[in-house]
This record gives sequence, C-alpha cells and structure tokens, in this order.
Amino acid sequence: MLNKKPSLLLGAHMSIAGGIPLAIDRGQSIGCTCIQIFTKSNRQWAAKPLDHVAIKEFKQKMQHSTIQAVVAHASYLINIGSPNPELNKKSVTALSDELKRIEQLEIPYLVFHPGAYVKGSEKECLTTIAKNIDIILSKNPGKSMLLLENTAGQGTNVGYTFEQLAKIYSQIEHKKRVGICFDTCHAFAAGYDFSTPEAYTKMWDSFDKVLGIKLLKVIHVNDSLKECGSRVDRHEDIGKGKMGLKSFELLFNDKRFSKIPKILETPKEDDMLDDVKNMETIKKLIK
Repeated sequence: MLNKKPSLLLGAHMSIAGGIPLAIDRGQSIGCTCIQIFTKSNRQWAAKPLDHVAIKEFKQKMQHSTIQAVVAHASYLINIGSPNPELNKKSVTALSDELKRIEQLEIPYLVFHPGAYVKGSEKECLTTIAKNIDIILSKNPGKSMLLLENTAGQGTNVGYTFEQLAKIYSQIEHKKRVGICFDTCHAFAAGYDFSTPEAYTKMWDSFDKVLGIKLLKVIHVNDSLKECGSRVDRHEDIGKGKMGLKSFELLFNDKRFSKIPKILETPKEDDMLDDVKNMETIKKLIK
C-alpha cells in the first residue's frame, strides 16, 4: 500500500499483536512514515483467513494516517529452495497464502528470504526458487510483488551475492512481479563494504550492472554486530555495529532511493523506544 506525497520514507517493523490494524497505530505513534508487518504469526505455517472487518479497518486506518507505505515480510519458516519435497511443498503453499493476504490488504510488496539448499546444491536451489516463484505467481494473479531479500550467506542460505539473485531472476517468467529488498546488515556480512564514498559507489554500480537499480523496491536498514564478510546474520542498532555511520549517511543522502521505503529491523523492546532512537540517529545524518 503506497499512497500520499512521499517525504522521508523511514520506519520499522511493527507488531500486529491484537490485530493487523493496530500496526498502523503503533507506527504512527512513533513517527514512522512507512512500516513493515507480518500478516500472520511468524512462528506458524498456517493461519486463519483474514477477517473482512479487519481488512476494512486496516485500509481505513492507513488512508487516514501519516503512514505512506506498508511492506509485508513472509515467515522465516519458508524455504522454497529446499530439496526436501515435503518442506518445499509446504513452503510454496505458505508463501502463496501470504501473497493472497497482502493482495487483500492492498500491500504491494512481500519480502522473503530466497532459501537454503541444505543438502542439495546451490545451482539446483537457485533454479528451484525461480520455478516456485513462477508457480506461486501464476496461481495468484494480481499487482502485489514478491521481493527477494539479499541474505548474509549464513549456513547454506543463497542470495548473498548480487549474482545469485540475478541467477534466480533470470530464470523467472513473471519478472514484472518480482523485485529486490536490500538489507544493509546482510550485504555487509556477505562481504559488501560500503562505508566509504568509493566503496559505496562501487557496490551500487555492481548492483545496477548485475540486477538493475529499478528492481530495488525496499531497503532494510540495519547495522551489523559482526564484521564485513563474516557471513553471520546479527542485526545491531544504527551506529553501534561494525558498519559505521558513514554507510548510513551515504545511503540516506542518495536521492536515487528517496522514494524507497526504508525499514528498521534493529533490536527492540515492546515500547519501541529503540526504534525512536534509531530513527533519530538516521535523521541526524541527512543533509
């Protein structure tokens, strides 16, 4: 759901405890202009269908709020690249269901981690992911898009290089409904250092050459607890990790990305004060 005149599109992942419409209230209460949500419990495969009253209330709250964009994130249980037939089928069904849910809520993007090959091979995994994306999109006509999120490359997770993401994308038939979500922590952990103007330019030039800047739809804004190239996925507060504030200064002053929702997934308590502090840290970097 994208509407209204864009300003600084910055926000955080919001809880849907008590009902999806409450995520709008939570985001607005701390000054978010965009938010990310789960549309169901992240710890469960299946969920009850969305209530029509909740859908209507969510849309109405969104329309009358300061929130300009809402993004959804799929369950972390999903692995559409799995070589295990049972898990593969379960994952395709779950991701397909989540896509239906965001269509009902008129949310434009569903972010998901590409997958892991576990005991298979990387090449087979990338092909399996592409095939499953086409299966899911062919069964779910609509406008909402699936966004492949770059990973840190932990374990056998794929999608930690731009080339791997491009390999998946190149094999997809429904390309118009597939985009990219760029996670700063994941990129750094995977070995992309963009803490200097030179390194920053080099990385985005590579992204544009391999994938194309036009595919970028959402940015996850997270510092990294671990070093560059560690392949360890551990998010940290902005400025408290290994990335350095310069990385975020360069990102938030890059006019190419002004209309792209930027979502915090940094550690926090239920009171969301950590989100407020992280957003304040970022705003101070904007020239």
